[in-house]
Amino acid sequence: MGENRGRNIRWRNEVWPLAALFLLAAWYFFSFYNRFTGLRSGDGEFGAGMAFLAGRRPYRDYFTAGPPLNQFKAALELTLFGKALIVSRAIGVLERLSIAALLYCWLRRSFSASAAMLAAFITIIVSAGDRTDPIASYNHDAILFAMICGFTASLSLDAIKPRSVLLLGALAGIGAGLSFLTKHTVGAAAMVSVLVFGSIALAKLRGVGRSAAWCAAFLAGVATPVLAVGLYLWRAGVLRACLTMLFVSGPAAKATHPFLFLSREIMIAGDNWVWLTLGLIAILLSARAVWSATLSAAVNPALATGRWINGMLWGCFLVIATAEFLAHTSLPALVDFGKSSVYYVLIGCALLGIAALFIGLRDTEKSSSRILHIALFAALAWSVAASLSLSWPAFEAMTLPGLGLLLAAAIDGTRGKWGQGFLYLVMAAMVFIQVREKLETPFGFDHQDEAAVRFATTRSLKPELRGMKLSPEMKRLLDDTLSEIRTNAKPNDTIFTFPEMGIFYALSGRNAPTWTDSHNIDVVQDSFARAEAARLLQSQPAVIVYARPTEANMRQDERVWREGRPSGQRAIIAALDSMLSDYRLVGTYQLLPDDNPIRLYVRLKKSSVTSQPSQTILPPAPSR
Repeated sequence: MGENRGRNIRWRNEVWPLAALFLLAAWYFFSFYNRFTGLRSGDGEFGAGMAFLAGRRPYRDYFTAGPPLNQFKAALELTLFGKALIVSRAIGVLERLSIAALLYCWLRRSFSASAAMLAAFITIIVSAGDRTDPIASYNHDAILFAMICGFTASLSLDAIKPRSVLLLGALAGIGAGLSFLTKHTVGAAAMVSVLVFGSIALAKLRGVGRSAAWCAAFLAGVATPVLAVGLYLWRAGVLRACLTMLFVSGPAAKATHPFLFLSREIMIAGDNWVWLTLGLIAILLSARAVWSATLSAAVNPALATGRWINGMLWGCFLVIATAEFLAHTSLPALVDFGKSSVYYVLIGCALLGIAALFIGLRDTEKSSSRILHIALFAALAWSVAASLSLSWPAFEAMTLPGLGLLLAAAIDGTRGKWGQGFLYLVMAAMVFIQVREKLETPFGFDHQDEAAVRFATTRSLKPELRGMKLSPEMKRLLDDTLSEIRTNAKPNDTIFTFPEMGIFYALSGRNAPTWTDSHNIDVVQDSFARAEAARLLQSQPAVIVYARPTEANMRQDERVWREGRPSGQRAIIAALDSMLSDYRLVGTYQLLPDDNPIRLYVRLKKSSVTSQPSQTILPPAPSR
C-alpha cells in the first residue's frame, strides 16, 4: 500500500509535470513548424546540410563566419532521414523539446516540480518568439550544449566520489566544447562562466584540491571535441582559413572595434526603451520572491498538490487554444513583447548570480550548496544571453535558460493569493501574446515577413518541400523560380540571390558565383562585399532573384552596423543594377504588402563586355 502511494506521488510530482511540458510545447511548435519557408534565413541548417551533401565544404568552397559542427549535424540528419526541409524542422522541434526537458530537470534540482514545469514551459515558448527563428537553428544547438555543460557541472557539485566529480567535470567540458564548435561565442562564454563559478563553488564545498582536479577534467573535456574537429580541418587543409573567418573576418563585419558592440547595445535599448522599462519593472516586482526562493528551499504548499498541477495544465491549454483560435482571425497581434524578457534575463541573472555567489561563499550552513547551484545556473544563463547579444542586442533566444531560473524562483517565492494571482496572470499574458505573435508572423527578416499560418494552405510538388504548407504567393515564388532555374540554368551555371535567400541554392542544386551565398551586412565586411561585387560582374549568373533594398533600408542597417558610414553592400547593389540590362524580368512577387518586392530575372545572353557598376544608382549615405 505504501509502495503504491509512493509511486503515485512520484508520478504526480515528477513524471506528470514533465509529460505535460512535452505535450504543451509540442502542440505549440507543431502548430507552425511547417507553415513558413524561412526565405531569408538560409533555412537554418537545411541549406548548409544540403551544401555539404553536394560536396561543398565550409572554408574551402565558401565563406562562413561560424564553426563547422552545425553543418556536420545537418548533413547527417538529411542523410539519415531524407533531403527535405521538413526533416530539419522536425528535428529542430525535437531539439526544442529536449531543451525544455533539460531545463525542467535542472530547475527541479532547486525548485518545486510545478514551478519547474511552468517556468520551463513559458521559457521554451518565449525563447522561440523571435521572428527570425527558423526552428532548425545553430543558436539553439549551441544553447543546448551550453546547458548540458552547466547541468553536468551542477551535478558535479553534489558528487561525493572523486571519480564521479572528474567524470561529470569532463562531461561538462565536452558540452562546452561542442557548444564552441557550434557557435564559438556562446561556447567560449559558457566555458569561462562554468569554469570560474564551478571551480569556486567546488573549492567552497569540497576543497581546493578537488576543485583543481575538476578544472583539469573540465579542460580535458573541452579539448576532446575541439582538437578532434581541429585535426579534421587541418587534414582538410582549411584550419587556418577557418580560424581567420571565425576570429578575424566574421567579427569585422559586426564591429570595426570592440566598443561598437557595447554602443550598439545602448543604441538598441534606447531606441526601444519600452522593452528595457518592462524588464526593469519585472525585476523590481519579482526581486523579493526570487531572492526568497534562492535563500530557502521551502516550497509553497499550494504548488505541491495534484489539483494545482492539473489546474496549471488546463490553464496553459486554455491560453494556447485561445491564441490558436484568434490566429485564424484578422485581429492584430502585439509584436515584440518578448523582448522585455531579454532585458529581464540580462539584468536579473547578472544580479542574482553575483548576489548568490557572495552569499554562498559567506554562508557556512548546508544551504550554501543550494545557493551556489543557483549562482552557477545564473552565471551560465547570463553568459549565454550576453554572448548571443553580440549577434543582435535583443532577441528571444537569449532568454534560455535564464528566464526559466527567474520564473521558477518567482513562482516558489511568491506568497499570498493576490501576489500569486498577479504572477500567474502575467505569465498567462506572456504565453498568449507570444503564441499569437508567432502564428501571425511565423518568420521574417530584413523586410521580408512571411504570411500568417492561416494563409499557409498550399503545397509545392518539389520533393524537398514535401510536408510543407505555403502561402499562395510563396508557392508561386518558389515554383516559378525553380522552374526558371531548371529551364535556363545548366547544371554548372550559377544563380544569385540578393539579399540572401539561401533556399534557392539548396533546392536548385546551383551555386552562387561569389565566395559566399550570404551578403548580409553583419556577415561580410565592406572590403569583402566590394570584392564580391567584382566577382559578380565577371560571372553573369543565369538567374537572379533580387529584392532591392530601399535607401531607407540601407541607412538603417548602416546606422546599426557601420556607425552611419556607407557599407560595401552598396557595391553589390550597384553591380546588380548595372547588370539587369542583360536580363529579362520574369516575375515580381510581394509576400506581404510592406515587404520589398522580389523580382526574378533570367539572363538573355552572355554579355561580351563586362559591365561596370554605376555609382549614381544608389548614392552613398553621408558619414557621421
